[in-house]
Amino acid sequence: MDLPAARHLAQTLLAQHGLSTADPAWSFRFNRRKRALGTCHYQPRRIELSSHFVVANDPDEVRDTLLHEIAHALAGPSAGHGPAWKAACVQVGARPERLAGPEVAMPAGRWRASCPGCNTQHTRHRRPLKGCDYVCRACGPQRGVLTFALLSPRPGG
Repeated sequence: MDLPAARHLAQTLLAQHGLSTADPAWSFRFNRRKRALGTCHYQPRRIELSSHFVVANDPDEVRDTLLHEIAHALAGPSAGHGPAWKAACVQVGARPERLAGPEVAMPAGRWRASCPGCNTQHTRHRRPLKGCDYVCRACGPQRGVLTFALLSPRPGG
């Protein structure tokens, strides 16, 4: 989905669910996050979507993520992903699930490691911390010690 279409969809959904006419009104913007599809910020009353997520996924996933965040705005900051938030999801037409499915595309990290136990590929966007041990959750520290390597340098850097 392209960014202008996603912005229009977001503004339409905010209006449809009464958030653009609230006092003060909720706003929408894109961010550059690579791990979070969307976020709901209560204090500035703003919903954000990752531009990486929007351009790499179909309109149905983008719509569901927007509705997920709108449900957060309606349920309030203390609701988390609990029963009040789930009820708000049902009300607005979002899947009442905390995490997106594996079909959602997001950019892979530049730091990569392969688990010696199960050969699962692990990625990180930020440089692994020196002196910290990283292990595969499935294999544990006996079989799954991970050693990250930089796959590609930053573009333009």
